[in-house]
Amino acid sequence: MQTDPGTLVDLDRYPIQDLDDPRTRALGAECRATLKATGVAILPGFVFPTTIATIVAEAEHLGADSHHQDLLGSPYLEIPADHWPADHPRRAQGRSALTAIPYDDLGPDSPLRVLYEWDVLLTFIASALGAGELFRYDDPLGAVNVAVMRDDDELAWHFDQTDFVVSIALQSSRRGGDFECVPMLRTADDERYTDVAATLDGAQPDRVTTVPMTPGTLMFFAGRYSLHRVTPVEGATDRVVALLGYDTQSGTCSSEILRLVRYGRAETRR
Repeated sequence: MQTDPGTLVDLDRYPIQDLDDPRTRALGAECRATLKATGVAILPGFVFPTTIATIVAEAEHLGADSHHQDLLGSPYLEIPADHWPADHPRRAQGRSALTAIPYDDLGPDSPLRVLYEWDVLLTFIASALGAGELFRYDDPLGAVNVAVMRDDDELAWHFDQTDFVVSIALQSSRRGGDFECVPMLRTADDERYTDVAATLDGAQPDRVTTVPMTPGTLMFFAGRYSLHRVTPVEGATDRVVALLGYDTQSGTCSSEILRLVRYGRAETRR
């Protein structure tokens, strides 16, 4: 018998199964307002510690054989056009290294998979994002993935290519592994390249915010407009985060090249 997803999260604190509950309506409104103002909204203690422990144990087992990427890339996650000057932020390069456990490696009884496939959670997240109807990724590898960062792994400064990211913090590293961001650094109408360059050069440390990495936290992040990174992990304790893929359009799937880079393969094993 499959696990009841309602037993995996703290429904007393976050009654997401009833969108008409005044507490749930207030929670969704707070998430939307916070996202608009700061680009980040967090729900600490959303997932029970026992659930987190099970997911981390599964990640430790699967991560031993998963693909590890280690590459240099642009903050804009693209191949820079030749017309940009050599010192332009579009030409900047930063190192990103991590191990990604894909969706199809998670067993059908994996608590993470059960949560992701739970319609109640999907409906609540759509409300919290103010997204109207929301769809799960139609991606056999990237619908859900677990990012495991070990000693010396890091994510360079970058903007996401999607409007939002939904994640669950699973395990913090002992040292390093800080999630740093400059909220809403650019807009749809202004790239603010001068400010981006200053951040990349470390010239505006007062604008950088560190978001707590507390296991069990559900986080919504507007990564398209907020420059962000994960500082190098230090020590033997891995940093582990689950990334849940949603879109306002149905049928979304990562590109073949992105799947190859992130998972070392483009097709599912199943």
